[in-house]
Amino acid sequence: MMLAVEANLDQPSLRARSALAGEVPVARSPLADVACEGRRGITFMWFGDCAALIVQDDALTLVGEAMAARKREASRARLVAQETKKSSTDREVVLPLLRAARNRINSGRNWLFSPDIRAAAHVSQQTETLAPGALLLLASDGFLALTTDYGAYDPAGLVAAAKNKGLAALGEELRTIEAGDAKGEKFARFKKSDDATALLLEIV
Repeated sequence: MMLAVEANLDQPSLRARSALAGEVPVARSPLADVACEGRRGITFMWFGDCAALIVQDDALTLVGEAMAARKREASRARLVAQETKKSSTDREVVLPLLRAARNRINSGRNWLFSPDIRAAAHVSQQTETLAPGALLLLASDGFLALTTDYGAYDPAGLVAAAKNKGLAALGEELRTIEAGDAKGEKFARFKKSDDATALLLEIV
């Protein structure tokens, strides 16, 4: 889960432009007052394997740990393939490992968004100041695999491609790469394809 909400209530409501919905208001939240020089405060709140990539003034800001976690997962997948002498996407090998990992969710340090009320205490958040023209790419780790796993783009290039090509085209590119390496021989991973969800916004 990745949420982006306006953090400043003393300024006019921030609006964002979506490729699908046109210009839409961004939700307001009384979290902070960080406006400066016409910029607006946006607070990001997240659990787990989603991230936000922000590009403004030719600089990239990464929010969340999803990209680093995805790279660690790829390293584990390579190790499993080496130890078992099987494909890292082999379900007989992978399912017990995935189930064991998921059984540890919402205990100890591993928390995800869930009906468990205790999860709310483990949400991560970060506030950034953004100016009109800033681009925000909110994405699941399956979509970010274009950068983390397959090296098709660097993070800033992925945001630029999302704006220039569109998310649908990037989704097709992602699935083409995965179909061409279904057994994970070139790109080690635990699943042939992961869920790939993304939303591109421009601050206006």
